[in-house]
Parts: sequence; C-alpha cells; structure tokens
Amino acid sequence: MSFVLYRASTLGIELEETLQEFLREKIIDVDLLEIIRKEFDRAMLTVLKKVVKDKPVLKGKLKHYKNCENVWVFYISDPEIRVSNYSLPIQINGSLKIVGCDSKLITKLNKKKSKKKLKSRGK
Repeated sequence: MSFVLYRASTLGIELEETLQEFLREKIIDVDLLEIIRKEFDRAMLTVLKKVVKDKPVLKGKLKHYKNCENVWVFYISDPEIRVSNYSLPIQINGSLKIVGCDSKLITKLNKKKSKKKLKSRGK
C-alpha cells in the first residue's frame, strides 16, 4: 500500500511532469523515478509535521464517510473552516473531501519496504 496524497498538490504535479520528461529523455530510469516519488512523499510528510502547527476547526454536514485499509475519507457538505479562533471562517459552497491516514502507519510501511529492499539486495 502506498500513500500518494501529496502527489496531487501543485508541487507534486510539477515534480511528476519533470520526472516524466527526464524519463522520456532517458536521464533517469523507472527504478530511480519510483525512488524519487517515494522520497517526495516521505519528505512532504516530514515537512508538514514540522511546519504546520495550527489545527483547523471544521463545521459542516457529514454526507458520508468510508475507511479502507486505515485510510479515512470524509465527504462534508457546505463546510466552514477556521484555522484558529481568531481567523475569519472560510465558506465553501458545495462539498469537501477530506482524506486522512495515521502517520504512524506510513512510518511502519516505509520501514518494512526498506527492510525488504535491503534483504533483496543482499541475496
């Protein structure tokens, strides 16, 4: 299982376009491309943990939710978001999709994958 949530950000999309260009020009191979993608996901998680300190407050109507392999998806209609008690609320007309997962799970998965790679290289 792979968490690729950050790849849909502007930075992730630009990285993917650059990697595809490098692949077409044979500057990198497919194996290196996958390593770079995984490192990007890991780096985004680390930076967001360190930089983001505020916790948003969300109000709205929960339309439905689902949980698949410890990845939660919430669909909220007409949400109102506040970043702190002093900020003005952000109103969104329509629906909002929130995807969340346990960061401890991501860390465990990355460690397991690293161990598997080390074992396969050692053979």
